[in-house]
Amino acid sequence: MLIVYLDQNKWIELARAAKHPALHSKLQPLLARIREQVNAGRLALPLTFANIYETHKINDPERRFDLAFVQAFLSNGLVIRGRHSRLKVEINRVLADSFQLTLPDIDERWFISNVFFESVAEWNDTRLGIEISEKVLSYIRCNPAESLFEFLINTPEDVRIGSVKNFSAGSERLRMLVEERRGKHAGESVAMRRRIYSALLMIDDFERIIDFANDIGLMWSGTADMGDKIARRLINEVPTYHIEREIALRLEAQYRPIEENDFRDMQSFCAVIPYAELLVGEKQFVNLARQAGLDRKFGTRMATDLSALEELLHRSESPR
Repeated sequence: MLIVYLDQNKWIELARAAKHPALHSKLQPLLARIREQVNAGRLALPLTFANIYETHKINDPERRFDLAFVQAFLSNGLVIRGRHSRLKVEINRVLADSFQLTLPDIDERWFISNVFFESVAEWNDTRLGIEISEKVLSYIRCNPAESLFEFLINTPEDVRIGSVKNFSAGSERLRMLVEERRGKHAGESVAMRRRIYSALLMIDDFERIIDFANDIGLMWSGTADMGDKIARRLINEVPTYHIEREIALRLEAQYRPIEENDFRDMQSFCAVIPYAELLVGEKQFVNLARQAGLDRKFGTRMATDLSALEELLHRSESPR
């Protein structure tokens, strides 16, 4: 199965083509091929939290319906799991290799879920603050596309607007902290800023790392248990940390303010780059990722136009 990530603007292009085929005739063969390959199980177009959030925040009901329909049914309701879930697997793999531990086998596609809200947190994650019944979970798993579509178009309006408002407020607080740090370290060399960002990542996530380490039997209690060598391995070898650091370094070196959209793009790139054959995104973040050598490191093709998906499908269908 080919795994391809499309950023929000590419989904919007497909939604427009689906609604107005006469106006977007050039995209019709690609749409047909996508449907065919998805239905045959040869192509997956999983969404990230950013895709779902950006569709959910659309105030125009007709526009939200059109985009939600295409996203839900071309993705089959599949999502890339959230940061916490990915980090658990990625960190434990590095720790197991460092201490010669054996981890339980997991599915090859462990990073994909057909439960749409697991793009944020797993159904049984206590951080959700709510308990989700087995009956609800079973329904979503049996009807992933329909469940995602219903969420995107039928969430009560006050809940939808309140959620978007709360998320934007949290993003703004984060943006201000990032800008403060950015100004404080603006005069430092790239090498020094990389060391600073690495240290901050470890400090911010230390409790999470300790919990994961204890889950696999290491029984850590403090920073001394981890040590500098393991900390460096985690930063450099855990895909989510490495990608976040390298893109952040380049993003913050630009001569423009950080925007809320930057955080969502960052989140999606961290989620997708290690696991997708192709990422089709906006020019700015694709360029940042290429500058960081992330395409080469993870063997992920990056492009800015849907023609790259058409080319990938054509190659995959050609006789070998």
